[in-house]
Amino acid sequence: MLNINRFLAYAAFPFLLLRRGYHPKTLLFGGLSLGDDLLCTAVLREARNRGSPFAMMTARPEIFSGNEDASAILPLDDFFAAGLRRLGGRVIKPYYAGGNPKEPNRDILPRHHIIVEMCRLAGITGEIQVRPYLNLLPKENLIHASRRKRIVIHTSTRSAKSPFETKDWVQAAWRPLSTALKRHAEVIQIGAHSDPACEADEDRRGKTSIREAASLISSADVFIGLEGFLSHLARAVDCPAVVILGGRATAESVGYPCNENIGAAPACAPCGLRQGCPHDVECMKMIKPETVLAAALRILESPTERPLRSHRVKLPEL
Repeated sequence: MLNINRFLAYAAFPFLLLRRGYHPKTLLFGGLSLGDDLLCTAVLREARNRGSPFAMMTARPEIFSGNEDASAILPLDDFFAAGLRRLGGRVIKPYYAGGNPKEPNRDILPRHHIIVEMCRLAGITGEIQVRPYLNLLPKENLIHASRRKRIVIHTSTRSAKSPFETKDWVQAAWRPLSTALKRHAEVIQIGAHSDPACEADEDRRGKTSIREAASLISSADVFIGLEGFLSHLARAVDCPAVVILGGRATAESVGYPCNENIGAAPACAPCGLRQGCPHDVECMKMIKPETVLAAALRILESPTERPLRSHRVKLPEL
């Protein structure tokens, strides 16, 4: 039975909004994952640039601290969204990957970059920048006093809200990679406490908030990790990255041209699988530590000017 207080709040919602003089025309409804909420910042920027800013509904307001692109940051609430619809507002759920009804562990991958798909679903046309944003506050900008280069590493996506085994690299590969990297730079590992350990100079697993992770990555010369929230966070704070993709998805759909995107192309790729790979995730085994090391050294030896160059795409009229 519907809670009576909840029902009354729902019924009174339009009048409360009008009384406060607040009536957002468009609401972006987040909540799928950390990465998806971060990617919404790209949509918010494009909407604001067109003179029609969206409100953002999220369970992770810390991602949007200092964000001036949204007209408002609101807590995630289905009743709130339903009330806005009653006022004639538009609620957008920018879910870019379609499910496969015959194979629940396989996504139907978008034809274009996921940010392009999210903007398209939001009705945005014209040229867009394919990148997310996270605004670091002045106190969050870490000063890297050491003359040594700094590399931040993330070794697993298992702690994600929806972990995909097909996104994870071979666990045994991280130790030889990190050992080799330490000859060239200070190595800091971040992520969940349960992530596979590597040979880092500093182990920060389970010890950083979202904002602290962003600060650390921003201070690094290179980020090395897997496709997911932290790889998109690296792009959001303009840190060059080496991203290990495997064969689940293509660099064109989830990567950024300013990064070193390392994929593999067996006959079954890109597969869109989340779990249950019939080939024991062979695409990830094809990627060797030497390949990732070489990519990281290319970035270390030829530092990229920041902010990183943005990739632009022109969306057709819908």
